[in-house]
Amino acid sequence: MMKKLYILTLFSCVTLSAQVDSTGIQPKKVVDFNVDSTQINTHGVFNFEKVGSKQDTLTAPAQVTEMPGSSVEMMAQYILKGLDVSGGTPYSTNQILRFTGLQLGEEIEIPGAKINNAIKKLWRTNLFSDVEFFATKVVGNEIYLRVNLVALPKINEVEVVGVKKSLRETLIKDNKLKLNEKITQNLINQTRINIKNHFTGKGFPDAKVDFTTVPVEGKNLTEDVKIVIDKGPRVKVKDIIIEGNKELKSGMLRRKGFKNTSRTDLRSILKSSKLVPKDFEEDKENLIDVYKGYGFRDAKIVSDTIERVSENRYVVKVKVDEGERYYLGDVTFVGNSVYDTEILERIFAYKKGDAYDAVGINKKVSGSDKDDDIHTLYLNNGYLFSNAMPIEKSVKNDTIDLEIRIQEGEQATWNRVTFNGNTQTHDHVIARELMTRPGDLFSKSDIKRTYFKLGGLGFFDPQQISQDIKPNVEDNTVDIDWKLAPKSSSQIELQGGYGGGRFIGTLGLTFQNFSIGNLFKGEAWKPVPLGDGQALSIRAQAGSYFSNYSISFTEPWIGGSKPTALSLSVYNSNYKNLYSSEDSKLRILGASVGLNKLLAWPDDYFRLNQAVSFQNYNFENYRYNVGTIQYENGQSNNLAYQIGLSRLSAGNDPVFPTYGSDFNVSLKVTPPYSLLNNNKDYKALKEEGNFEQLYKWLEYYKVQFSGNWYKELVGKLVLRTGAEFGLLGNYNKDIGISPFERFFMGGTGLQANRFDGREIVPLRGYQDFTDGGGQVGRDITPLGGGTIYDKFLLELRYPITMGQQAKIFGLGFFEAGNTWDDHKEFKPFELKRSAGVGIRVFMSAFGMLGFDFGYGFDPYLNSSGEASGWQTHFIFGQSF
Repeated sequence: MMKKLYILTLFSCVTLSAQVDSTGIQPKKVVDFNVDSTQINTHGVFNFEKVGSKQDTLTAPAQVTEMPGSSVEMMAQYILKGLDVSGGTPYSTNQILRFTGLQLGEEIEIPGAKINNAIKKLWRTNLFSDVEFFATKVVGNEIYLRVNLVALPKINEVEVVGVKKSLRETLIKDNKLKLNEKITQNLINQTRINIKNHFTGKGFPDAKVDFTTVPVEGKNLTEDVKIVIDKGPRVKVKDIIIEGNKELKSGMLRRKGFKNTSRTDLRSILKSSKLVPKDFEEDKENLIDVYKGYGFRDAKIVSDTIERVSENRYVVKVKVDEGERYYLGDVTFVGNSVYDTEILERIFAYKKGDAYDAVGINKKVSGSDKDDDIHTLYLNNGYLFSNAMPIEKSVKNDTIDLEIRIQEGEQATWNRVTFNGNTQTHDHVIARELMTRPGDLFSKSDIKRTYFKLGGLGFFDPQQISQDIKPNVEDNTVDIDWKLAPKSSSQIELQGGYGGGRFIGTLGLTFQNFSIGNLFKGEAWKPVPLGDGQALSIRAQAGSYFSNYSISFTEPWIGGSKPTALSLSVYNSNYKNLYSSEDSKLRILGASVGLNKLLAWPDDYFRLNQAVSFQNYNFENYRYNVGTIQYENGQSNNLAYQIGLSRLSAGNDPVFPTYGSDFNVSLKVTPPYSLLNNNKDYKALKEEGNFEQLYKWLEYYKVQFSGNWYKELVGKLVLRTGAEFGLLGNYNKDIGISPFERFFMGGTGLQANRFDGREIVPLRGYQDFTDGGGQVGRDITPLGGGTIYDKFLLELRYPITMGQQAKIFGLGFFEAGNTWDDHKEFKPFELKRSAGVGIRVFMSAFGMLGFDFGYGFDPYLNSSGEASGWQTHFIFGQSF
């Protein structure tokens, strides 16, 4: 006797459908009955005439099919007696049972939760493109099932056509199209979306992506992937037309409102003209904010249209309704007890009668990028749970009275302070840099200061430093976890060159995170002992005519408890005069010791630097011009004390600062020997040319200043401005200004032969200065060096990549400077000018590498009057 088979739609099946759809795979096959087998629901969707919404599925009538022979009664209990696997997958029955959680001999309900869960688990393995369960045999209360599985192929090779090689590699990496990755429909769809979004963001809205797969012969379930990309034309914005504006000019609105979308004009030189839908929506909000900033609080956009006027041009039209202009009336503060109203008014800055700047007012009260707002004032004094809100109390005609309501709450303190990611640096080195310390009051400025200090160590990638802050409202405490990403801080300098019959070789090793305390612990050498934040530099340079050996060491925290750095250095240099037939040489011995102390006043960005240095110059038949004096025999000694005050707040990345400043002012002096010794006739010694006695002990004073300021302009474009000044003076007019320690300007500032203590000031667009005997008159620097100089710099920088392996940025510069032999000739604005472009590449192992192409607008000293012209400069190990 035949029985009827009833298939009912269950809510659990609908849930399963959501699971399947989330993978992006659309079911190919729904419930299918035939005389040989019965399919149990696999996808949660039934083949009714009307299938669409969840409600339709739940209320549709049951599908009825008659089966001769064996039958399955739905919603009945069965013992799972057997399970077969079909579909050509490489998985055995036992493996599938483990995947599904089913067990032979267990009781299951048809349909029921166990079968549905088995289907879900098989989908979640992301191994199959289709899953089907069939009932093949029923004997009493025992049932035999078959699961048909269509396995997903995996990636063999990926070919991307239509883009450059560098972009091909990026697209493959970003979309995780790696070897043996399963090819799911979700992977295909998401790859298409990602690639189209990439090109839309670059100004190619018509980009097409064709994703095809081809089976690989001899490799089962393995396919080659081919992605063909047609970027289409780049479509730019021809014009942005603003309509309806009466009070504010269109040019200003375009400039301030459309920060992401720009038309093809002079701005597009620095910023690409393109239209990205997401950015355009943001720009419309910016436009309204601009209006609110001028008092038009009711301004709104009536309509906007984007018309494609040609294959590669858009015209954007935005119609606005400005509304009335409002002004600020009376401002009252409510709820403040910690700070007087006068202090809050000073920070608020807006006065009665000002245009009602709704956006600016909100920033001044609740939070601004500059941290010059009322809420930040409270945050920096521990009031983490405080709140400040501007409320429009009344509107009278065109005047708005404002009430600023403040909820101060209780002060919060730091509780649990942790950090992770310090795989090389010892904990105490990081802990001493933290401004967020348990028990101290919470402070927003301390978070920013800690970020700055950790980035300035040079041991971690500043771009990857982050923090996880967890307030605890119950006990007014805050937990913070600093997340760090270590980077290599050691550098290797290896150079060699041959020219003019001379060979020069250099080997230098610099370890910025050295640990001298582990020097004699063998297990700490990986390859050298690291982790204590000390700096060790060893350098050897030798050639046909000279050799130089130096070693320096810096302990940033004396004793590990004070933020005072101790530095020591010793060097030995030896030179030979290749142009002398006699045995001639110059030996220089030098040493210095310095202290660099972090100050608490005026703020903790200031440092006080002090150093004592000594050099002994020993000339033996060595004819060389030092300044305007030719030395041949004798000794000169240079004992000097230097004191300087510096402030470094440029951040957040020391390689590419985007804000803040750095400056340094210093004074270097020697003892006034001639004023203490009346037994020598220095005037006579100078007239006789007895330089051995005249300069046996050098005497001078030297004043220097340098400063740089950084500011982010548009997008990632950074402006750097700088200024320098230097002055070399003397105590005794009979001796005159020392021939040592003078200023030389021009080129890259990387010239050799610095043994006479000269300061080398780079000035791109002009040749490196030449020493005595060289091309006299082809320098900016007077013969023998200058005694006073100044220099000014303006530079625009743009980051190309700020990755951990390499940081690359381009730059354009304009700079001007000059040197003078006599203080009386000093004309601070009679300068040698230059402009040009360049690129910088910073790699931890090698330091800064760079190339500049600069044009000098002015002639050299004593030249024919022609401009310096184009000069090419290569930079190694120096940033300027």
